[in-house]
Amino acid sequence: MRTPVPRLAAIHDLSCFGRAALMVVIPILSTMGIQVCPLPTEVFSTHGAFPGYKRIDLTEPMQGVIDHWRTLAIRFDAIYTGFLGSVRQMEVVTQFIQDFSPDIQETELKDWLLRLADHGPEIVIITSVPVPQAENQIAVMAYNRADRRFWKVTGEYIPANFPGTGDAFTSVVTGSLLQGDSLPMALDRAVQFLSLAIRTTRDHSSPEREGIFLERVLQHLTTPVVSSSYEAL
Repeated sequence: MRTPVPRLAAIHDLSCFGRAALMVVIPILSTMGIQVCPLPTEVFSTHGAFPGYKRIDLTEPMQGVIDHWRTLAIRFDAIYTGFLGSVRQMEVVTQFIQDFSPDIQETELKDWLLRLADHGPEIVIITSVPVPQAENQIAVMAYNRADRRFWKVTGEYIPANFPGTGDAFTSVVTGSLLQGDSLPMALDRAVQFLSLAIRTTRDHSSPEREGIFLERVLQHLTTPVVSSSYEAL
């Protein structure tokens, strides 16, 4: 039985400065009405885009947190992790990155999505897919193993590289699904939110390594998605 407020365990690192990892996951999902229970894997003085960062491994303390949660019989509606669950999954993703190029065929992307889904995930998403016919666009493709459907959302390509955007995208998708949105609507919401966040940050000429201006755009997570740029494949 689901809790009145969806509860999520967020297993990720904590960057003390810089908008990435738990510093992005917590405010986004909290704004979307999700109770976030962080389980930090490591503490970093800054995220990895800053030189000379310091790190503290929390592997042993993590187990203590987990053991305590178990004694309290705490249940979660979802578990969010920034890490892959197996060596094989890491190999699959590594190969995908090495082989990725602008002229990749949609059928090949579908095959990769199916291969990733075969390792257990119900939903698999590939971001930053080039659109060969339009250099000013970029796409997101997804596969839902439950109904065996593929989805694609196309958005504007913005030439910028901000740390933490992947964490923000995943957080919006996760929060939308927990709120009851369909997968394509969740993808659409995430694409719109990230596009707005990147444009807002870029237009202020902020240093890219400091991440997106999350605080300026969080309120848009509570407004309805107005467009429907998704398509079934």
